[in-house]
Formats: sequence, C-alpha cells, structure tokens
Amino acid sequence: MIKIMLVEDDPILARIILYYLQQEGFYEVEWVKTAGEALAIARHPFDVILLDVKLPDVSGIDLCQKLREWHSCPIIFISCLDDSDTIIRALEMGGDDFVTKPFDNKVLAARIHANLRRNRSLPTDQPVNQLICNSFSLDMRSQTVCREGISTPLSNMEFRVLSYLMQNPDRYISAEELYKKVWGKDSCGDVRTVMVHIHNIRKKIGEDKQALHVRCVWGKGYYFDPKGTQEN
Repeated sequence: MIKIMLVEDDPILARIILYYLQQEGFYEVEWVKTAGEALAIARHPFDVILLDVKLPDVSGIDLCQKLREWHSCPIIFISCLDDSDTIIRALEMGGDDFVTKPFDNKVLAARIHANLRRNRSLPTDQPVNQLICNSFSLDMRSQTVCREGISTPLSNMEFRVLSYLMQNPDRYISAEELYKKVWGKDSCGDVRTVMVHIHNIRKKIGEDKQALHVRCVWGKGYYFDPKGTQEN
C-alpha cells in the first residue's frame, strides 16, 4: 500500500480525494485538517504528502519546510492559489509539485504516480558516487552538495536537475527538455518549476560571477560548465 498524508482543511474536498484514492485500491490515506495535526503524525512513514497552502493555523508552505526535516518523499501542493509568487515559494520551501484547485482527481492520481516513479528511480547504488567540478562536488548517495568543506542537502528534484546537468556538460539543454527528463512529462509551455529549482540550486552551489557553473542563455537553454568559467 502507498501511504499518503493528506493535509486539507476543506472537509468536502478532502472526502472527495479520500474516496477517489481509496477506490483505486492501493492507497492508504491519513487525513489531517491542520498543520498541528500534521506535525503530530509527521514522524510516521509516508510515501507522498498532499499539502494545502491555506491552513487554519500555519501556512502550508511553512509546514512543508518543517516536514522536510523528516521526509524526503514527494510533497505535492494542492491549492486554489495559482499566482507565480505562491508557486515559486512553495517549490523553494521543498515542494516537488503544485496542483491548482479545482482539479480532476485523475490528474491528481497521475501526479502522485509520476512523483512516486521519479522518487523511487533516484540513483542509490550507482558505480559513480560523486560528480565533481571545479567549485563543488555532488554526492550521489546522500544527495548533497559539498563546497569548501560544507555539505548542503538538496531536495529530490534539485538533486535530479543538478545531476542531469552535470552528467550532460558543455551542451545546451532547453527548459522543456529538462522538464521532460526530470519530471517525466511535457511542460506544456509552463517551465516556472524548472526556473525555481535552478534558482535554488545556484544558491546552494554558491554561484557567483567568479565561478558560474549553471548558465542560462536566452533562446538556447541551460548550460553546465564544469570549470565554472568567469562571466564576461
């Protein structure tokens, strides 16, 4: 059974989601209505967390950051808010995906399945345990970036994006290609998720004009430079 934590204060929507997922036959859903209730069961193992943004006690985005202390599983936001600032902040705080209400339950189930597939396909026993460039190294087992002796953890999706870039150096990769390779589906023209994860990665690897590894060239895409050539 796939264990899901559903954090949703709207009882009507929550019961619809519960009914649909339970009808699928392989989901076990634990429903809580507040951030406080979510934290009370946060140490239990879960395969997926479905998280509303607007909760009665604490913002779901702030809750996500706390849940990341215990869980590396996919966290999928479900929200009626669809402005770019909310989506960007939700992904920056550790979310893996964002589904806007109202949504088709088949779409939600597909997102759950896609995120589980990606999460379970993360490399764990690869012969190459580290990817190394001039300024930092990427530990493939712990999913951490090491720079100047300091290790910084990456989220699942940050790790997948960075490892893909590092394994395909010195060539341009469009946002659409990156989205399809990492998220496993077409972007349909919305590549904000890619932009947010690239932004977070650049902060974690300590990008600056003296050592620029992840470049973005308008009309061509993203480009990983192992040498970290200085920006002109």
